[in-house]
Amino acid sequence: MFEREERAERPSEPLWTMSGFADTMRSNPTAGDRGFEVAIFGLHRNKDERGAAIVEMAIVLPLLILLVFGIVEYGLLFKEKMTIASATSSAARTGATMGTRDAADMAILEALEAGLYDQVDSSVLISVQIFKANETTGAKVAGSVNTYSFTPLVPCRWTPCPDPNPGPATYGGPWVPSSRDTTLEPSGGGLDVMGIEVRYHHTAVTGLIPGVDRDLTERALIRLEPDVFGTSSP
Repeated sequence: MFEREERAERPSEPLWTMSGFADTMRSNPTAGDRGFEVAIFGLHRNKDERGAAIVEMAIVLPLLILLVFGIVEYGLLFKEKMTIASATSSAARTGATMGTRDAADMAILEALEAGLYDQVDSSVLISVQIFKANETTGAKVAGSVNTYSFTPLVPCRWTPCPDPNPGPATYGGPWVPSSRDTTLEPSGGGLDVMGIEVRYHHTAVTGLIPGVDRDLTERALIRLEPDVFGTSSP
C-alpha cells in the first residue's frame, strides 16, 4: 500500500521514455500496446530530427563558409584599393609642387612608393603613368604621357630611370618636366593639369570568389602650382 502511494506521488514520465513505458505496463497492463507504439514513435522521431539537422547543416555550412571567404576577399581588395588611391593622390601633390624640376618624375615615383607601404611589389604594380591631362575632360593628351614600371632589382627601382642624380635622367615619354607649363597667366590660365595613373593587380587569397583576382586602376588629377619666381630650381 505504501509502495503504491509513493509511486503515485512521483511525477509521471513521458510515455516515450523507457522508464515511463515500464511504469505504464505495471500500472495498466492493457495499455501495453499503446505504450509500445508511443515509445517506438518517439525513438523514430528523434532519429528523424537528427537526420534533418545533419541535412540542414550540410546545406547551410558551405554557404556560410563562402560568405566568410567573400567578406575576407572583398575586405582585402577594398583595403588595397584605398591604400593605392591614397598613395596616388600623394604622388600627384608631389608632382604639383615639383613643377619643371628635372627630378620631378623621380620625386613622384618616390612619393608613390612611400604611400604604398607593403604594396610596393612588382607582382602588384603593373605600370605608373605621369601625363598631361585635358583641362576639361581629364583625358590623356596625346604625346604627353610618361610610363614607368617598378623594377626593384635595379638601383633606381624604376624603368626607365628618371633620376637626374648621379647620371642623366631617362624619362618614360616625351612629357619631360622642362616642357610643363607652370606660368600663371593674368587671365588665370596657363597651368598644366597633371595626371597620375597607377595600374595594379590584386591577387585573391582563396581563389573561391569570382571577380576578385583582377587588374585595377587608380587615377589622380591636379593642376601644377605656379612658379612665382619665374624658374624652377633642380
